[in-house]
Amino acid sequence: MSRVLVAKQPILDRQRKLYAYELLYRSDRVNQLWDGDRATVEVVINAFLNIGIDQIAGHYPVFINFTETLLLSERFEDVAPQDIVIEILEDVQLTPRMITKIKRLKKRGYRLALDDVTQSIYNKWEKADVIHCLTYLKVDFLTTTRFDQERIVKQMQLHHPSVSLIAEKIETMDDFDFAKRIGYHLFQGFFFMEPEVLETFEIPAYYLSYINLVKEIERNDVELLTLAKTIQKDLSLSYKLLKLINSPAYRRIQKVNFIERAVVLLGQQELKKWLYILALRDMSEKQGMAHVGPLIKSSYYRAKMCENLAEHLLPHQTQEAFLVGYFSQLPAILRQPMDKLLQALSLNDTIETALTERQSPLTDFLRLAISYEQVDWQAVDVLTEQLNLTEADVQTCYKEANGWVYTLFKAN
Repeated sequence: MSRVLVAKQPILDRQRKLYAYELLYRSDRVNQLWDGDRATVEVVINAFLNIGIDQIAGHYPVFINFTETLLLSERFEDVAPQDIVIEILEDVQLTPRMITKIKRLKKRGYRLALDDVTQSIYNKWEKADVIHCLTYLKVDFLTTTRFDQERIVKQMQLHHPSVSLIAEKIETMDDFDFAKRIGYHLFQGFFFMEPEVLETFEIPAYYLSYINLVKEIERNDVELLTLAKTIQKDLSLSYKLLKLINSPAYRRIQKVNFIERAVVLLGQQELKKWLYILALRDMSEKQGMAHVGPLIKSSYYRAKMCENLAEHLLPHQTQEAFLVGYFSQLPAILRQPMDKLLQALSLNDTIETALTERQSPLTDFLRLAISYEQVDWQAVDVLTEQLNLTEADVQTCYKEANGWVYTLFKAN
C-alpha cells in the first residue's frame, strides 16, 4: 500500500483564527533528492485525488507552491481558481514570458501569492510592475530584518493596499506581536502549529469481511459446523486458519487437517481471536504495508498481554481484554482517528470505553501493556500496584505475551 502523504500548515488572521492552509510536500522515501516540480505534482494529486481537498482543508483556501517550470506549463490550469492559491516561489525569473503568464493567471481569476519575500525580491517585482497581480505577499521573518519587515509594509500600504500581507516563519510571540503591530494581515509559522502530516489508509473491504464473520460467530444461535462451512468457502482463509492452528503458538500434538476439526477445537471465542489475527496479517500482506509490521506485532503483543492480565483479575472478560489490546494500534496502522474506526467496526461498549480512554479495568490493562512495551517502569510500578498485582505476575504476563507473538510470527 502506498502512503498518501501531505502536510498542512495553518495560516491565521489577526485574531489567530484559521484563515487558510499551506499544503506542503512530505516524502516517505529516504534520502530522496529534492525535486520542486515533483513535490508540487504530488501535493496536488494527494490533496485533490487521494485524500480529498475537503477532508484536508474544509472550506478554507489552500496555498500550494509552484515552481517556474510548472507555472509556465498548462498542467494545472484545469484546477478551478476558487480551489487553490498559486504560491510563486521567490526564485522565479521574471522573464517576459513569465510576466505574461502571471497576468494571464490573474485575469483567469487565480489568486497568486509571492513566497519568501525579502526587500531585494520586493524591489525586483516592483520594478517588473507585477505586484499588483498578487493577492498575497509573504514576507520571510527568518531572513529579513525588523527594518525591512516594516519597510515592506509601508511600501505595500502606499503602492498596493489591496494586497494582503502574510508574515511567515513566525517562531516567537515577539515575532507575532511585532508583525501584528506594524500592519501584517495574516500569519504563519511554527509558533502557531508545526506542520501536521496527513496520511491515510482505507480500511480494506476484506478486513471488514473478517470483522463481519466475527460478528456472525457472536450470534448465540450459530452452530460451529455452519461456521466451518462458511470458512471453507474461502480457500485462502481455510489455508491460513489451518496453518495457524498447527503453529507452535498452539502447541498441537497432532496435526489438524480439516476446517471442521479446527473450528470445533478452537471454539467460538478462540476462533474469533484467530480471525482478528488473520485480518491484520492479510491487510499487511495484500496491501504491501511492510512498514507497519512492527505495529502489527505490537497489536498482537498488546492483545495477548491484556488477555493475560484479565485472566488474573477479570477471567470473564478475557476476550474483551484481548480485543482492546488488538484494536489499540489500528489508528496508527490506518492513520485514522479512533472514533472514525469505531463507527466502522461497531464494537461493544466495554471495548469502546477502554479504547476511548474512559476509565475502566480494561483501560488499565491497556495502559500497563503499553507502559511495559515503552519501558516506562515508573508507570508499570504504579499500575501494577493499582491493579493489586505482583511484579512477578506482570513479568509472567509479559513474557508469555512476547513468547506467543514470537511463535506466531516464526510459524509464518
